Amino acid sequence: MVRQELSVGGTAMVSGLVQDLITYLTNPVPRHLRKMDYPRELRNLESRRKRCKAAWQSHLANTQSLILKAADNCPGSEKALIIGSGPLFDIPIAELSGQFQEVVLVDILHPWKSRYYTKCLPNVRLEQLDVTGVVENVFALPRSRQSLEMLSCKPGYFLHEGFDMIISANVLSQLPVIPNTYASNQIKGLKLEQMRIFSQRMVINHLDWLASFRGKVCLIADVERLKCDGPKIISREDSLWGVHLPHGGREWFWDLAPRPEIDIHFDIRHQVVGYPEFPKNIWLDRKIATAKRTQ
Repeated sequence: MVRQELSVGGTAMVSGLVQDLITYLTNPVPRHLRKMDYPRELRNLESRRKRCKAAWQSHLANTQSLILKAADNCPGSEKALIIGSGPLFDIPIAELSGQFQEVVLVDILHPWKSRYYTKCLPNVRLEQLDVTGVVENVFALPRSRQSLEMLSCKPGYFLHEGFDMIISANVLSQLPVIPNTYASNQIKGLKLEQMRIFSQRMVINHLDWLASFRGKVCLIADVERLKCDGPKIISREDSLWGVHLPHGGREWFWDLAPRPEIDIHFDIRHQVVGYPEFPKNIWLDRKIATAKRTQ
């Protein structure tokens, strides 16, 4: 039995390495992204989706349904921007390609399957972009650095390209994850409070960016991570580092990792909020009110 387990584990490891090699050869990755493990995280996401396909089904269906509802009610049909397109699990790309004259997919990495699938959709364009604007700077951090102050960027990408619809799909909470992990390995003694402020700033900057577009914004984001024992909630963790989204939107649960995917005793579930039309004015007005209170 022990030999069999080792054999299975060894086979899985070899399979993973082969997949990494194929991904690298078919989709060359910038050195800093490779060193920060972005390709591996992408592969892990794809593998988890395969293992948890049934558990993910309702979340993916809810996401696609909300995106299509937003697209159906969009006053314009020329250009759509999709942020966090990834492996296209949750993006109804064929339908969006039929509804808009041009669709732009944006992510820090596009897996080869997404590249291959969209080749048959001539009005779909892929842009490989770090929408936070800070990843390369985090990679360049010297080990002598003592904080993450000044590592902030207010993105302005695509603001003047006249997009009718902008979709941020299940990416908001994930933006700080890898930069935080890498920074904590680089900066010895980095405090949790510094990481919280850095992450919070990244989330706020993304929302500010979305609210700056003239077009209609559709936002889907997980806001809370729950550790569950069946229907019983054992613990809760804020996914957005203390940033609170405006009231409204549709809510559902994403069964991200049923036991034993991450924990042999508990299920990991995310609470998700989806806005077919993100209330940009409410978000911006709230920031103005906060700024006035602190003056």
